[in-house]
Amino acid sequence: MQRLLVIDGFRGFFLLFMAVAHYDGLIGSWLGKLHHKNFGWVEDAQGFVFLSGLVVGLVYGRKYLRRPALGAIAGPILARVRTIYAHQAGLVAILLAAALALGPLAAPDLAPFLEAPVTFTASSLLLVSSASNMGILPMYVFFLLATPFALRALHRGQVAPFFAAIVLCWLAAQSNLAGMAMHQLQLALNGQGIPARFGLYFNLLAWQALFFTGLYVGYRQAEGRIDLGFLHAPQWRTVFFMGLAAVALLGLHDLMVQMRLLGTDYSTRILIRSDRAILGTIYPIAFAVDLFLVVWLLRVGPEDRSAWVRRASAAVGWVFTRRWLTVLGQHSLHVFSFHILVFYALATAMPMLALDQWGRAAVLIGSVGSLYLAAWGHAWMQAREASGRRAATA
Repeated sequence: MQRLLVIDGFRGFFLLFMAVAHYDGLIGSWLGKLHHKNFGWVEDAQGFVFLSGLVVGLVYGRKYLRRPALGAIAGPILARVRTIYAHQAGLVAILLAAALALGPLAAPDLAPFLEAPVTFTASSLLLVSSASNMGILPMYVFFLLATPFALRALHRGQVAPFFAAIVLCWLAAQSNLAGMAMHQLQLALNGQGIPARFGLYFNLLAWQALFFTGLYVGYRQAEGRIDLGFLHAPQWRTVFFMGLAAVALLGLHDLMVQMRLLGTDYSTRILIRSDRAILGTIYPIAFAVDLFLVVWLLRVGPEDRSAWVRRASAAVGWVFTRRWLTVLGQHSLHVFSFHILVFYALATAMPMLALDQWGRAAVLIGSVGSLYLAAWGHAWMQAREASGRRAATA
């Protein structure tokens, strides 16, 4: 139970700060600048996608282990796909209606719905386009559709081909050939008078590496084969401190690039080589370092000989099991979808408001706080449905 709470806590943390990053891009407050994404090439979307894969591997892996056949999990997975697609379709419909209703008052982020309402809406429903910050939902649909085959490969012991496929797809993403092909198709359609616009921002061939690595961990946990006892060896304690040094190095490097401290040319070259959309090399490396530090701290830290390490371990375990984080993680789909609606509301309202920095900070706090309405509302609906089922069977 503690492990699952920690996972929910981290998912809630990533959702919370994903919203902070998205909202502050519109609000521009001093408070929003105090964000961990500005230090070290690791952002919330990476952790959220990895943990989503882990939860999928754990939940559907257990179902598959009870009956190892594609048909045994096809139904539950397709049901989840339908739920996610319903959120995607619902959001697209709301945004289209908002854009048409607002007309010239619509936020720039709604412009695609005004410029090409039919083609952009259709391509969004076909999951080949997405409005701002909505790329995760289409990405999850495709990943879930591939999940039964991934679980079957792992169950059959095809671990090497499983990870070879992950690496091959990630390497293909680094070439960006798929993106170029989609762009050429878009240009060809535009030339025929069809205002097509393709792109989810997230390159699926790249970001699958995080999702399916997480799925592997979740499946192994479902099997009961996750043994982290080796981390107690003294050499891994040394690696932990080296990892802390790596975090400091990556963080300082990130700051120097952002602030152009080594010159504009240097920063430009680094940013070109660090494409977040295709999960450029520095991102998975930085994520792996952070992941190791958290796992070691939670697994080994409570017994470490250094008092400050034990305190740090206790603090991480305490923070990420608090209800104010776990409730967001437990209702992540509804919280994510609601955060999209809040984003577009802010995109529409902020240009009309004249606020000082304290007012902008208050708007940011209120906007982030509104996410709990989605979590509590969904929890209430679940409790009501469960109560109705109990009453029907009584």
